[in-house]
Amino acid sequence: MGSTLAYIPFRMVHVPTLWVGHVVAWLAEGYRTAPPLERALIFPTWAALRGVFIVGFSLALLLHAGARRLLRQ
Repeated sequence: MGSTLAYIPFRMVHVPTLWVGHVVAWLAEGYRTAPPLERALIFPTWAALRGVFIVGFSLALLLHAGARRLLRQ
């Protein structure tokens, strides 16, 4: 039970970050095959979501390390 509770903050960040990562990959695939006008529309959204993904991934790593450290005590 304690191990499950220790990882809840990690899971609350990790799962939405995975969804954002899938959207970023989908947008990147669309960018590769789009005409120039669509590329101009896709890029800002991709860049913003890529930043959200990087921040979420970094936070998830910190929370996971914290949970592991907490369970070792």
